[in-house]
Amino acid sequence: MILYVIVMELDGHCGLPKGHIEKGETEKETALREIKEETGISAVILDGFTMQIAYEMGNGNMKQTTYYCATYDRQEIILNDSELLDVKLLPFEEALSALTNQKQKDVLIQSNAFIMRTR
Repeated sequence: MILYVIVMELDGHCGLPKGHIEKGETEKETALREIKEETGISAVILDGFTMQIAYEMGNGNMKQTTYYCATYDRQEIILNDSELLDVKLLPFEEALSALTNQKQKDVLIQSNAFIMRTR
């Protein structure tokens, strides 16, 4: 069974792991570091899927986020990010229902379709 990583932020919104690029990192390196920092999961990015979304933050600033599909072996979740309330591993339909942002739902739908095509 495929399980998707969903993070619950302090404000109660559920989303996909994401974060800021640190100096000298590529976007993919950032994605892997953020997944590890937020969840304790060591992931591997799958080639062939990238999706960018842009959205307005609560302060009115625009933010652009790049998402990748990644895989991981069964690992214990370690919530070690003070900016999160919880991390869940959920099947597709439950993960889709949990997400509170439509653009992230679109990312999940597209990434799930990619995974189903490449299995």
